[in-house]
Amino acid sequence: MDSKKIAFGIMTLSFIFIMSGAVSSFVLGLKQDHEETLSRVAEVNNEYETFSTNTSAFEEFRENLYTDVFSSVYYDTMYDEDPTVKNSLSNYEHLVDELTKNTYQLNHLCKDVYYPDSTVNSKCSNYKSIYEQVINYFVSDIQVYNQIVQKYNDYQKELGTLLRLQEYTTKKNFIDYNNDKVYDGKEE
Repeated sequence: MDSKKIAFGIMTLSFIFIMSGAVSSFVLGLKQDHEETLSRVAEVNNEYETFSTNTSAFEEFRENLYTDVFSSVYYDTMYDEDPTVKNSLSNYEHLVDELTKNTYQLNHLCKDVYYPDSTVNSKCSNYKSIYEQVINYFVSDIQVYNQIVQKYNDYQKELGTLLRLQEYTTKKNFIDYNNDKVYDGKEE
């Protein structure tokens, strides 16, 4: 009987060790998951902060583009001002490109993830609409500018001059980034 008690004791002790190891592993896994989640939450917050800053820079630049550049360009000065306008449009597009980089990062961080922080989840759902608006505003603005260039060229042709301006070219098109069947920011 003593060997049965010893075997039972060893089995009980082994079971306790196995269970404590499993519980310890489970607790360590939960702690690691929690730390990784907190790290990703911080990454989303940091990336969204950069995205928000770049969005504000885009909005400010767009406003200045209309008030400082487009409002001071007339047919009689348009040819001379063209290099300045094209440079401004190039800088404007560069701001859009920076936002695109932020958007790719946010896509990576927010893809199919639900965070325990509601503000982070809100950021993950809102950035797509904001990005869509930025792209569509940009494309609309370029279309407006190119229409003005076309009218200018038609006017110069009527006058019989050889002055012609090139339209601003971009590969960007209107987008429905959040797939809601609405083109936020598309101005017609």
